[in-house]
Amino acid sequence: PPTDFGTGSMFNNIAPRYDIINRVLALNMDTSWRRVMVNEIIEATLFIDGEAREEGKKNILDLATGTADVAILLGQEMTKAIEKKGLENSVEIIGVDPSQNMIGVGREKLAERMLDQFISLEIGDSRDLSKFGESTFDGITMAFGIRNVPADERSVALCEMHRVLKKEVGKLAILEFSEPGPEYGVLGYVARFFIRHIVPSLGALLSGAPKEYIHLQNSIDAFPNWEEFVQLVEGVSCRGGGGSTFRVDKVTQMNFGSVQLYVATPVVSAKTG
Repeated sequence: PPTDFGTGSMFNNIAPRYDIINRVLALNMDTSWRRVMVNEIIEATLFIDGEAREEGKKNILDLATGTADVAILLGQEMTKAIEKKGLENSVEIIGVDPSQNMIGVGREKLAERMLDQFISLEIGDSRDLSKFGESTFDGITMAFGIRNVPADERSVALCEMHRVLKKEVGKLAILEFSEPGPEYGVLGYVARFFIRHIVPSLGALLSGAPKEYIHLQNSIDAFPNWEEFVQLVEGVSCRGGGGSTFRVDKVTQMNFGSVQLYVATPVVSAKTG
């Protein structure tokens, strides 16, 4: 399949079995990776240096939401944190994804868990967030979605995220795969072998959709290593080249270097005021 295969409707074909296949392919570790990201967003949006931030509603945008795994976990864990700490906050989460069928599965999951009062799902694309106003969101999450944005349009998506995030205080958290580097030795080799050979074969067998899982392996192979991706995130120049960009605050390595969590803050250049 072409390298931009993941931006279209490919996920419509695998939506009904997507969750169970994910659990099998990731050996159920994907749930812990998502939890690390969610905890970062909770800490960044509800607290500052361990103390509660200002009262009021916290708005979170989950891009490439898929079947809403991250949105659901965010909703559950943020409400728990608010109740446990006795905070005067509420939360509203919007999940956006280009796949109609994935959104459909996600809405069923929200209804089953009675979370649809404060979590909503919409069809959309990270490259065009024009339905949302500037500085709307306290946090943005994106799990395993940025590599499905064509390489020459990732800066467009990042600048859209920058636009809708609250500057200097909002937080972007991106969870993504990459091929482990040689510094991870034998365990890195095992992780690479698993991604290159086991994932596409087992995914094709379980889903009956071989192209979709060959795309998964190809997209990971083509994605920049973590250092290159940090350079991309910090190198974007938004607002018509005015210099507004991101500061990457933290990169967390997981699963022997095959999964990274990037946490970044939208900053505004002095040139743009």
